[in-house]
Amino acid sequence: MNVGVFSLMQWPHDRSAARVYGDEIAQAVEAERLGYDRAWFAEHHFSRYGIDPAIHLTMAHVAARTSRIRLGTAVTVLPFLHPLRAAEELATLDILSGGRIDWGAGRGYQRHEFDAFEVEIGESRSRFQEALEIIFRAWQDGPFSHEGAHWRFDPVDVLPKPLQQPRIPTYVAAISPESVRWAGAEGLPLLVDQFSPFDRLVEGRRIYEQAWSDARHPGPVAESIALRQVFVARTREQAREIAVPALLWYYRVLAKVGSPARHGEELPESYEAYKIFSTLSGMTEGTSDEFVDLLLDQVAIAGDPGEVTERLTALHEAGYPSVICWMNFGGIAHEDSVASMRRFADEVAPKLPR
Repeated sequence: MNVGVFSLMQWPHDRSAARVYGDEIAQAVEAERLGYDRAWFAEHHFSRYGIDPAIHLTMAHVAARTSRIRLGTAVTVLPFLHPLRAAEELATLDILSGGRIDWGAGRGYQRHEFDAFEVEIGESRSRFQEALEIIFRAWQDGPFSHEGAHWRFDPVDVLPKPLQQPRIPTYVAAISPESVRWAGAEGLPLLVDQFSPFDRLVEGRRIYEQAWSDARHPGPVAESIALRQVFVARTREQAREIAVPALLWYYRVLAKVGSPARHGEELPESYEAYKIFSTLSGMTEGTSDEFVDLLLDQVAIAGDPGEVTERLTALHEAGYPSVICWMNFGGIAHEDSVASMRRFADEVAPKLPR
């Protein structure tokens, strides 16, 4: 398996914003030393759910402190950024990193972010798809013009071009069956979310493979990457003692800021699949044992090295040969996150499928 770590820069009240940045950047640097394949960074805005709104800047900083590990966006939210500017920033980042960028692109889902940027959430899919078309064209040689539903411009030559050619490896974040199907039809690798139960990941991979086959793309089906909250401790009990409060913090914050709908409104068109998120976040009230059991059985992975190895092997068998291990979710302390990373490298990674 190809294994990465993850940074969302979650900000509990017991530390400063500077401490959050310092700890998570240090973890990304440590990941390279431990032999992880990738470090991924998530963009969010206007809440303690995630305080890294400028992930391309953060990744440039990490690139300067590392030399081997690949650096990924999970994700760049395309409706919030002019596609020409996105193409420029990502190409620059690819050059500064020595060609180590993996680009995850998504359309976003948190309604308060769309409202603050004055972007209509109902346009997110069309904006995402049009922006992707523009960025791919911008990375080719020569000037081009564009006349679309959301952006129009005369001939322009976007410079610089990425170091990786013909383009930076691009992954599509998808939750809904429609988005998964679109990614497969377009022949683009897939990034799947952290809160879908295992059975939904299996179904998503089936839909993706069918769309890939229907489109008659040459070669094997592209890579799918699963994001999972992962914590490894000496014992199952110790892992859950640390992970459960962090999971509950995460889902409580998500319940406050994460919905694609405004309070009291229906989910916007094309966001129906986010009912799974609403169900999970809604179950945080009362912190029932059933909710915790659901998370630990079907969503998050917290246990001793043997249990974590078994669960990740099942992901591999379900069609996800790459995994992003989010080990600092919900404000887990830096020293505990690093201990989990090291135990994973020493006792889990050597036993994963190759």
